[in-house]
Formats: sequence, C-alpha cells, structure tokens
Amino acid sequence: MKKILIIIALVTTVFQLTKASLLAPSGNKTTILTDTLKRDGIDPVCKMKVKAGNTKTVVFEKITYGFCSQSCKNTFNKTPGKYVIKKKSN
Repeated sequence: MKKILIIIALVTTVFQLTKASLLAPSGNKTTILTDTLKRDGIDPVCKMKVKAGNTKTVVFEKITYGFCSQSCKNTFNKTPGKYVIKKKSN
C-alpha cells in the first residue's frame, strides 16, 4: 500500500511540475522548438545567409527563423521583437 501511495505522489509531482513549466509566462512568445529550415533564409540577427535544412531555428509567432550560429540564436531568444519586423495591418 505504501508503494502505491509513493508512486501516486511521484506521478502527481511530475505532472504538476510539467504543467507549471508549460503554463508559466515566458515574457516573450518564443516557442522552444527545433525545426528544420525549409527554405534558404537570412539570419535576423546578423543578416547572414542560412541554408535550408539548418536546425539552429526558433519558432516565433508561428514563423520559423534560422540562425548562422548558436550565439545568434541565443541573442534572438532574449529579445525576439527587436529582430522581427511587424507588418502593418489595415
């Protein structure tokens, strides 16, 4: 019986920690997903060309951005709004 209670407590704790980390406000809308860049692009931080297939990416507001280096990716993650050009809506 004690083993069952310990297992239930452990599962509950893991679930609560996972839920809290998923729902915590992040301060920006960066989703930490690794995706592959589908087309050649330009690094929004340093403006270098980035080849399709690159995995140094960040998905921000449903757009995948590719980076030439981990340093540029980290810089973007700190303040993505600084590097993303907002389109004017009518």
